[in-house]
Amino acid sequence: MKLIQGQLIHRRYRLDRRLAQGGMGEVWKGYDIELGRVVAIKALREDLTNEESKLLRLRAEAHNSANLAHPNIAALFEYYEHDGIGFLIMEYVPSQSLADIYRDRGALDPIELLPILIQTARGLYVAHSHGVIHRDVKPANIMVSDTGEVKITDFGVSYSTNQGQITQDGMVVGTAQYISPEQAQGLQATPQSDIYSLGVVAYEGLCGHRPFTGATPVDIAAAHVNDPVPPLPDSVDNQLMNFVMSMLAKDPRDRPANALVVSHTLARIEQRLLDQQLGETEVIDPRAPMPRRIVSRPHAAKDIFRPFWGHYGEGSAQRGLEATNGGDTL
Repeated sequence: MKLIQGQLIHRRYRLDRRLAQGGMGEVWKGYDIELGRVVAIKALREDLTNEESKLLRLRAEAHNSANLAHPNIAALFEYYEHDGIGFLIMEYVPSQSLADIYRDRGALDPIELLPILIQTARGLYVAHSHGVIHRDVKPANIMVSDTGEVKITDFGVSYSTNQGQITQDGMVVGTAQYISPEQAQGLQATPQSDIYSLGVVAYEGLCGHRPFTGATPVDIAAAHVNDPVPPLPDSVDNQLMNFVMSMLAKDPRDRPANALVVSHTLARIEQRLLDQQLGETEVIDPRAPMPRRIVSRPHAAKDIFRPFWGHYGEGSAQRGLEATNGGDTL
């Protein structure tokens, strides 16, 4: 069945405009006429060979995405099959991808990049908590709205610990520029594999290029396995540099324990950088009186209220740390 503009799917979803076409299927901007909302519709292409295995993969994507309800993950609304064609009805995300941002702007200021990485890590932690490994974390699959809200998309090659085997043993799954060393070797992906890929995303955002390049995808994948990660520029904050490099450790056991650790650590670094930036930009008139802090004690004979001089910035770093560590709520 050839999909055409204006076609009605499942008697309620109208195909309005084709957004993309790839190796597995095509994505349309559609409209849910029952609920009156814009949706994204991912469908299996009609000219695919070995359609049954592709349909199994689409079913797996629907299964893996079904329970991932989180603000930083694009929601799945429904899965539908008709005449051997599968349709994923998903949340429409009218945002540019992080890949678009990198292409247009190159390296980003850490203050702008860190919230994107933090939100992505939060979404990945929820997926991992449900036993789902994305296996293709890359800028093209991270959507960023004008207000900075992040949505992880495309669980098309994701793996779930409670699903049957779809890919063959030893098959390499992922995108060469962002693939983890263990994936490049055909080993089973783990949550640490997604953390490595997010580390590549962070590296690219900090210096404007990926850590490894090569003439072919095989060359690039081999570099992830064998070559040391080139150092980040000296201009990058030292703590941030060291943590990103830990995400890019060759051995998964040397990477952060989970994506929640990633989000919390990056959030603390972000708060410190914000505090530093505020301290650098705040201008204090030396002629202005310093603020006073008044302390009251219980009344006693000959006791008085004794004001003492406070100091700008006193305790701000600790307050920021306490605010960041206020809980594990996602």
